[in-house]
Amino acid sequence: MGVKIVMTICMLPLLLIMYAVLKFMGGEQRGTQYGVTMWTGANDSSQVQEIKKNYKKELNRITLFCFLLFLATLFPRYESLMITGQLLWVYLVIVLMSLPFARANGKMKAQKREYWNTLPQEEREAGKNVVLVDVTAAGTPKTKMFWKSVWGGIIFTALPVLAELYLNHVRPNPHDLNLWFCEAVLGSIAAAALLFPWYLHILAKQKTEVLTYNSQINIQIARVRRYHWGKFCVAMTWLTGALNWGILVSFRIRGQGFFWMLMAVSMIYAAAGVILCFYCWRQSEKAARKYLGKEPVVCEDKDECWLWGIFYYNKADSRSRVDSRAGIGYTYNMAKPGIKYGMTVLIALCILGTIVPCGWMILEEFTPISLVYEDDVLIADHWKEAYRIKEEEIERVVLLEEMPEITRRRGTGMERVMKGTFYSDRERRDYRVCLNPKEPPFLMIETKDGSWYLLGGNDGKETEEIYRDLHERTT
Repeated sequence: MGVKIVMTICMLPLLLIMYAVLKFMGGEQRGTQYGVTMWTGANDSSQVQEIKKNYKKELNRITLFCFLLFLATLFPRYESLMITGQLLWVYLVIVLMSLPFARANGKMKAQKREYWNTLPQEEREAGKNVVLVDVTAAGTPKTKMFWKSVWGGIIFTALPVLAELYLNHVRPNPHDLNLWFCEAVLGSIAAAALLFPWYLHILAKQKTEVLTYNSQINIQIARVRRYHWGKFCVAMTWLTGALNWGILVSFRIRGQGFFWMLMAVSMIYAAAGVILCFYCWRQSEKAARKYLGKEPVVCEDKDECWLWGIFYYNKADSRSRVDSRAGIGYTYNMAKPGIKYGMTVLIALCILGTIVPCGWMILEEFTPISLVYEDDVLIADHWKEAYRIKEEEIERVVLLEEMPEITRRRGTGMERVMKGTFYSDRERRDYRVCLNPKEPPFLMIETKDGSWYLLGGNDGKETEEIYRDLHERTT
């Protein structure tokens, strides 16, 4: 039940976020609707109003379907199947929730084609030949990009890596997770924070976007946007540092408090990141509207370069990043080889990062645990040999009808599989464990070198027989 609660808290908000984002994307933004440049009289068209109405209905229906599908993922008895189902559900939600927008984009393009076909040939040609003003980033004064603050945040984010090494040395705690695991997590987050100075570098090199025929207005808007998104990078760098320190604190908490602390700091980080992003976008857009005023806005009719109104693909455009037509922020020009291949690798890593862990969990949970005693050797096997104990190494053996209270330090801790190193707070010792908690009794074995084992098989009667044989031979 605990795993279901955790997964629900972590996964279900994605559905609400996707719904809110697509609801926002469905509105008219900068003269576009569903990623299509609006034409004269489009808002008064009954067909366009029908497209808007159908979009809302489809979005509501798919959201309800995805919610019911999420509830279905909670039914499997096996944790591995439940977690696998929910991870696949994430990908399905992203695809299904995007379908209404893609459909609305296609319908809007069809309506626009019908409109152009009704116009005289001269007006059609005039509409296609839009002359843009060429303003490059070379003409834009360099904006202060907060480099010192960002690198200060990077150092702040990296300090927990060193702090964990120090704490593990001066205050070792038997409840602590394995040091290499803690360092890997903290180090990964510290490395991820380097994305923010990289983004600042890209932001500084980006060409000035043409919004109006007044070059000075374009330059001023570019400076304001860089300023606000620079502030966003600074805030997110320090916020990532706070996340890393919060994770370090959660590593030092015992029992279930670790998971709840980890979940709390992660949720706060995600919520704060979303709020900061929306705030910076709101401020930059507010400033852009102020500068534009009554200036005539340049409207590039490049609908053919926008796939489904979301992805930008234009080989003739030298820019690597452009403003999103729907939603907030920016999107990247997928025609650039570096971006194209980078996105392909990222998608492949995401898929591989789902398949491999899910396959491993299913293998762990569905492979039976066997306990065999033959030729004076006790072997605990779980899809491969886990432990091998010779008879002469055994000091004593005890048969337990119930599982003692133990906390996982490293290894597998599922409802039907426990394997690895676990710690008993009551006995103040580590156990090497390989058993199915649902199949008592269990063997508690002490060896002559001071090691302790908790072992069990999938057949309680066989475990009892092994206990009797060991007890007779070791007493």
